[in-house]
Amino acid sequence: PALRPPRAGARALARARPWARACAALRAEAPRLPWVPAGMGGIAGTCCSCEDDTHVQPDESKRPRRPGRVRHASEFTITVDRSNGEGLGVDATPDQRNGNLEIKNIAPGGLVDRWNQSQAPGSRHFVKPGMRVLEVNGRFGSPKQLIAACRETEVLQITFLPVGMY
Repeated sequence: PALRPPRAGARALARARPWARACAALRAEAPRLPWVPAGMGGIAGTCCSCEDDTHVQPDESKRPRRPGRVRHASEFTITVDRSNGEGLGVDATPDQRNGNLEIKNIAPGGLVDRWNQSQAPGSRHFVKPGMRVLEVNGRFGSPKQLIAACRETEVLQITFLPVGMY
């Protein structure tokens, strides 16, 4: 037998089943909710799928957004491909206070070293010890997040800040 409640008004549902009271209360609160995460079955704010047939979509435009990172005029971004599992060849130290990584050493033969070799002499896009990793593939603000992003085997876009700019 189907466990779906009969199509009735919220008051009738609240009287019929105890769980429906909670669902009816959430439905009454739904217009005041700014957003509902995708994947929550039912109408905005419900705890079950008793109203799945309404096909109400959450309003993603009102979802809170993480503020963007402050950009520095001298920062630059490099692109390296880790999809074949090669290492970056970089030793870095986490800076918890500033939420970034400080480059300590660049190993010969790593992806970052090869990036450096591909740059024209005098290029300002040359990665050096002392620089800071600010962002990797859109992740920023936490050394743990930056390290996790660097370990992924995909194309990486890494944003650096030159020495003395932080």
